[in-house]
Amino acid sequence: MEIDLDSNDLILAAHNVGIMQSVKKARLDNKQIKNNKICGQSDFAVHYIGMLGEIAVCKLLGVNVRFDVTYGGDDNIDLTIKGQTIQIKTSSVLRPEPRYLIFNSMEDFATDWSIYCSVQSPTVIKIHGFVGKEKFKLNHEIQNFGYGNRYCLNDKYLTDINRFNEAMEWFTKG
Repeated sequence: MEIDLDSNDLILAAHNVGIMQSVKKARLDNKQIKNNKICGQSDFAVHYIGMLGEIAVCKLLGVNVRFDVTYGGDDNIDLTIKGQTIQIKTSSVLRPEPRYLIFNSMEDFATDWSIYCSVQSPTVIKIHGFVGKEKFKLNHEIQNFGYGNRYCLNDKYLTDINRFNEAMEWFTKG
């Protein structure tokens, strides 16, 4: 499913990422954290791409975007809906199949769900689908894209985003 973002969405994303960057810079300057970036994109670009995915998912699900910026980071939680935690992963790489939902480690899948998106154009985000942590663990594979082993899920294992609310209901009823 593709989500069109408007100028307000883009400005909101850039504004929020600017605030995030200021907090990160302060922490880097105070040597409280080190920058573990592994790609050639700027920190701003990486965070901006991620924020575009978050805005697209929130527009689709009809929930508010999480804009709180904390000094300690977000603990990998991008959204909480009905008590369930969600990470949104957004790729800017338009690669042919297979496309992968990627985590640096299994521990980095720190939420109940993950939603995978990709940037199709400056204003279009494709939501490929979602997966729960257990399904990810069962179907992941290890890939090395030139910067070490990563835990990856081929997007063919993702469930259509239109079934997300249904999956959350089932999950809460257990």
